[in-house]
Amino acid sequence: MAFRWDYKGGGELLTADFMRAEMVRRANQVKARAEAIAPVGEGPTAGDYKRSFSVSSGIRGRGRSRRAYGRVTNDDHAAFYVEYGTRNNPRHRTMGRALDAAKD
Repeated sequence: MAFRWDYKGGGELLTADFMRAEMVRRANQVKARAEAIAPVGEGPTAGDYKRSFSVSSGIRGRGRSRRAYGRVTNDDHAAFYVEYGTRNNPRHRTMGRALDAAKD
C-alpha cells in the first residue's frame, strides 16, 4: 500500500491547536534564551532591551500554505543596533544566537 498525502488533512494538522501550542512553546524557549544573554547596558535605559522581548503566534498564509507560527520580537528602539551593531558598538546577535541555541 502506498502513502498518499491528504492536503485537507495536512492543512488541518499544520493549523491545529496543538501545533500552534508547540510553536508558542518553542518561541518561549527562544525568548528565555534571548533574555538570558541580552546585554543590559548602562545609564537610564539599562535593561530596556532585555525587558522588551515578547512572543506572538497565529496562523500565516492562505490556502494550502497555511501554517501555525510562533514569533519572538523585541520592540526596544535599539533592538536593531544591538542585534547588528554599529560602527561604534559591536553586534551582539542576541536573537540570532538564541534561535541557534534552540535548534540544538
